[in-house]
Amino acid sequence: MGLVMRRECNSLTWSEQLAEAFLSDFSALEPELCITAAYGNILPTKFLKIPSLGTVNIHPSLLPLYRGAAPVQRALQTGVSLAFTVRALDAGPVIARKEMEIDDNIKAPELLDLLFAQGSKLLVQELPSIFDGSATTKAEAQDDSKATLAPKISQEESWLSFDEEASILHNKRDRKREE
Repeated sequence: MGLVMRRECNSLTWSEQLAEAFLSDFSALEPELCITAAYGNILPTKFLKIPSLGTVNIHPSLLPLYRGAAPVQRALQTGVSLAFTVRALDAGPVIARKEMEIDDNIKAPELLDLLFAQGSKLLVQELPSIFDGSATTKAEAQDDSKATLAPKISQEESWLSFDEEASILHNKRDRKREE
């Protein structure tokens, strides 16, 4: 596994062939901090050890709730969290979180945009504490006993059954339109 830099937007994308070359080049940059959002994979330890201040993930849920690929599609209440990245799914210490009210009729893509915009604001607000090291001390370990998973929506879950309540059908209908 490796990471590749896309020149047009300076973002990183996973590619199996260039792991060692990328890690060497990335290390040579001597980054202080790495930010991830909507990444979808567990980063290798070699990568996580490179930024001196760590890697921070903007996650569109109130961690430890809804860890995984589909937090927005599964959430009944939502918000955004900033968490240090560890070698486990969305399980790192939480630096900050912000709960948000959501409209029952908002579609997942719009909600995701809203959550990442709020997450970006939260990141800017917390950057001073990340850089001065106080975020490491104040970050709260997640209570794994309260963790819920939000795996990718399966094809079977997208089927409608008219034996279900209207609100469940409404949410599934909206989710199906977005796929």
